[in-house]
Amino acid sequence: MPGMAPIRRKALPALLGVPVVLWQLAFFVLPLVFLVVITFWKVRNFKLEPAFDLGNWEKVLTSTPFQRALVYTGEVALIATILSMLLAFPAAHAIALRLSDKARARWIAFLIIPVFSSYILKVYAWQVVLSPGGVLNVAFGALGLPQADLLGGMLSLHIGLLTLTLPVVTLILTFALMGMDKTLIEAARNLGASRAQVLLQVTLPAIKPGLGLAAVTAFLMAFGDYASPVFLTGSNPPTLSILIVDTVKSGSQWPRASVIGVSMLAILALAFVLVQLATAKREVQR
Repeated sequence: MPGMAPIRRKALPALLGVPVVLWQLAFFVLPLVFLVVITFWKVRNFKLEPAFDLGNWEKVLTSTPFQRALVYTGEVALIATILSMLLAFPAAHAIALRLSDKARARWIAFLIIPVFSSYILKVYAWQVVLSPGGVLNVAFGALGLPQADLLGGMLSLHIGLLTLTLPVVTLILTFALMGMDKTLIEAARNLGASRAQVLLQVTLPAIKPGLGLAAVTAFLMAFGDYASPVFLTGSNPPTLSILIVDTVKSGSQWPRASVIGVSMLAILALAFVLVQLATAKREVQR
């Protein structure tokens, strides 16, 4: 029938999306629901027992280690986000607006490769470079300079986090800048705007959604990272990810560890929603 053809065309995208929905339900939604359920269970003789006990939430959320780890993790993630944005934007601006198409494609490929390479391997490499007997201290010794304590502090931690976040943030900002209307920049320049005015009044407002996405992505990645705090700071002080592992090791306390995990997911979801709302509000005001 002629009227059935439009219906079939509309139904095809929905049918194609069914496998993706089923995948998300099986490997994200259901495990997340189970994680939330476990937060109310009890541990007896190192074994999980179904229950409905709010004590796990009370003990975790009111504990000093959790509160300290929460503040520390938030501070680390926020600093990593700011550093990533400050370092990524000039590179993304140059790649998107100043390079030829051929050179731009080459640099984008250079950014994509680190994203899909082993992050753990890169963290191990930084551990070798920054260790007391590592490459940098050997070079310092050859130059007659004293050895530096580079491993185990905020410097090494943020080097590791930048290794994780910087390529991704640069890619997001590059694509955002590539997608903006270039005639806006040309019009501003023709009207006599300086480079600073073009940047602050034209470029940045035009890519606000991209800026928000890049910032929240960096925050999410840094907030939940486990490898850099473990291998580059020795878990001291612990982040929330490390606290989860420590809690599990302490008497197989899976319910309390699940409380920490669910709390992290809630914080990350809240950060994502707030950024999206702020971006949407600015778009409406425009």
